[in-house]
Amino acid sequence: MGAHRLGVQMTAPRYKWQPTTGEIAARYGLPEDQVVRFDHNTSPFSTDWAPSIVTPMARRLNEYPGASYLPLRMAAAKYLGTNAEHIVPGAGIDELILLIAKAFLGRGGRACAVTPTYPLYEIATRQLDADFVGIPRDPHDLSIPMEELLRTAETADVVWLCEPNNPTGDRTDDRALAEVIEHASGVVVIDAAYAEFAGDRWDRFVATYDNVIVCHTLSKAFGLAGLRVGFSLSSTSLADSLDAVRPPGSISSMSAEIAAAALSEPQRMERRVGRLLKERTRFAQGLTKLGLRVRPSSTNFLLVEVGPTAHVAADNLMASGLVVRAFDAAGPLGDRLRFTVRAPHENERLLDALWRQL
Repeated sequence: MGAHRLGVQMTAPRYKWQPTTGEIAARYGLPEDQVVRFDHNTSPFSTDWAPSIVTPMARRLNEYPGASYLPLRMAAAKYLGTNAEHIVPGAGIDELILLIAKAFLGRGGRACAVTPTYPLYEIATRQLDADFVGIPRDPHDLSIPMEELLRTAETADVVWLCEPNNPTGDRTDDRALAEVIEHASGVVVIDAAYAEFAGDRWDRFVATYDNVIVCHTLSKAFGLAGLRVGFSLSSTSLADSLDAVRPPGSISSMSAEIAAAALSEPQRMERRVGRLLKERTRFAQGLTKLGLRVRPSSTNFLLVEVGPTAHVAADNLMASGLVVRAFDAAGPLGDRLRFTVRAPHENERLLDALWRQL
C-alpha cells in the first residue's frame, strides 16, 4: 500500500519551476545585475520604503505570527471596502488556489478553465484526484468559446477564471462573467492577480453571488512578490470553508506586517500602476514598430506574436540576460512571447535586442 501511494505521489502533476536569476547569470557567464526578468510579471520598482517596517520587527522573529492574521484581514478588507470576515489570507494566490482545491474538490470532483491560462489550476485540481476540463480558446483569435464554457460550468464543482487572463492579457466583460456564474453549479474562482492594472473592483460580484471567490495578491501591482501574500474575498460561508483547511502560519509575521502597511497606503501602488500603464503603451508602440503583432492587454505584460522563430528569439535573448516567457512550440501560443512591462531603460534594452535579431 505504501509503495502504491508513493507511486501516485510521484506521478502527480507538478509546477515547473523557472531558473533563478543567479542560475541564469551563471549559465551564461553574466553579472547577475545584468539579468532582467521579463518573464515573471513582477514590478520593476524597488521596495525602498519597507526597511523602516522590517527593522523593528527583526527583534520579534523568535515568535510565531498570530494565526488569525487579523491585522492583515482588516487591512485587506478596508482596501476592498468590505469586512474582515469576508477575507481569507494566504501565502500568495498560489496557496489560495491550493486551499480552494482542497476545500471543494477531491476524487470524483470536476473543475474547468478556459485554456491557455495559469497552469496551477489544473495542477491543483489533478493533485486532488479530481477531473480537470480544459476549454481551448479559438486558436486564431484566442476568443473564449462561451457556449462550451457555460455548458461545462453547469457540471463543475469549481470554475477557474483568471481575470484578466494570464498569459493572453484580456479581460472578459462583466455580462459574460455574470452568465458563467449564474450557470455554474459550484464555486466560481476569479483570480484577480492583475485587478489593479484593469481597474477592477469585484465586491459587487461577491455581494450579488454567494458562489464567487475572488483572489487578490500583493505580488503584481503592489510590487511585493517576495512577501508571498494574497487574500481572498467571498461570502462568509465560503471564507469559513477556506479557513477550515488553511494552515495556521503559512505567512511569515514580517510578510503579514509589511503587506498590511502596503494595503493601508494604496496611493504608492496607484502611482506606480499609472506609470506602468503609460509605459505599457510606449512599449507596445515600440514593439509594433518592429513589425510585431501586440495583443491588447489589461495587465502589466504584453503577449506578442513573433512567428516561427519565437523560441530561437527567446533563447538568444536569455543568452544576453533578457529573460522572456516562451510557450509550448506545439501549443496555440507557440509563435508568441510574453513580455513584462518593466522600467523604460529595461524595455529599451529589450527593444534594441529584438531589433538586432528580427
